Amino acid sequence: MRKPNVCRLAAMLTGALLAAGVHAEPLGLDVSVGLVGVLPDIKSPVVGADADDRYVPIINFTYYLSDHFALNTAAGITRHEFDNAGGKLGKASMAPFHLMAQYHFLPKADFRPYVGVGIHHTIFFDQGGPAFDGLKDFPSDTGAVLQAGFSYSVSKDYFVNLDVKKFFLETDVTPKGGAKIETIELDPLLVGIAFGKRF
Repeated sequence: MRKPNVCRLAAMLTGALLAAGVHAEPLGLDVSVGLVGVLPDIKSPVVGADADDRYVPIINFTYYLSDHFALNTAAGITRHEFDNAGGKLGKASMAPFHLMAQYHFLPKADFRPYVGVGIHHTIFFDQGGPAFDGLKDFPSDTGAVLQAGFSYSVSKDYFVNLDVKKFFLETDVTPKGGAKIETIELDPLLVGIAFGKRF
């Protein structure tokens, strides 16, 4: 029940925000680069899996549809090591493609807070390790993303940004030639800081 409800709500809110800004004249583009911490919040009652936190470079793009409404996405890949009480399970990489619809509360101020809602499609690849070698490839997942953050202007064209996203992400654990063991909820929290320029 969790996944359909969260995805439905995210799709509805994203559509509403886009509809509100679709007739406005685009105002420009923000591009920033920085570092993001990817902090998994795993629920794995059968396998008991856990994953390490990772800190990776990221590039962010925010396209303004109007003063208050914008579209946001980011590019980055993260690789995690998984283990449980029995030891190391293996490693897997994730690429979380996502699109956010944002609402900016104070678009003309130096301090510019915002909230966002959107959809992700995350693919898993390059998995391997003591336990992972015996599993089928982790299937990709589509789910909701929630976002909050702010930008602070350091000059007319440059800013620093703090951004927090919550991904609702899950995947199946299935042995090669066997039946599914469980669906693991990964639900990572992404906390990023970046420096950017307005165009």
